[in-house]
Amino acid sequence: MKIVVADDDPLARQLTGRVLTGAGYEVLAVEDGLKAVELLSRQNGPRLALLDWTMPGLSGPDVCRRMRVLPDHPYVYMILLTSRESKEDTVSGLEAGADDYLTKPCDPEELKARLRAGIRILQLQDQLFHEARHDPLTQLPNRAHFMKRLTACFGEAKRRHDYRFAVLFVDLDRFKNINDTLGHAAGDKLLRQVAIRLSAAIRSDDAVA
Repeated sequence: MKIVVADDDPLARQLTGRVLTGAGYEVLAVEDGLKAVELLSRQNGPRLALLDWTMPGLSGPDVCRRMRVLPDHPYVYMILLTSRESKEDTVSGLEAGADDYLTKPCDPEELKARLRAGIRILQLQDQLFHEARHDPLTQLPNRAHFMKRLTACFGEAKRRHDYRFAVLFVDLDRFKNINDTLGHAAGDKLLRQVAIRLSAAIRSDDAVA
């Protein structure tokens, strides 16, 4: 899994990167907060970040604030690293949007354990996000997601005159007869098969909703 390590101390970046690489992470090391935000805000960017509190450009808490206000961006789990130990600093860092807080020098095993906890939280978050946007029977995007996607397409069409999109309506003729004669279990099975075939027939940048 990719993780951004942002620290203006080259030795700290090297040592932390070595620990995390040995634990199986793909480490993207940067020396300031601006570069951290640039990496984290990319589409399909890293979902984990280890941020030094004090850095040039943007501090660790500043990076957290920037990431938390990005609209519709996948959740990023961020841990602040600092030599500050006061309760006020802890509260300040967490209120900035950090998920966790470690004081320097941190124990490598504790760091890895906290990152594993972060991954579990990300997995749960992704599962809940998927369930909120998809039909539980067919696993196709649901009506709420369709309306959101349609609104976004209309907005893009207003901004760009060269933008085109199409909406395809698919109906199943005499589907009620399946439920009435073979039962709802058979109807559910048919819907799942239709969903599988629809998903297999579209391009990766198309949407089924």
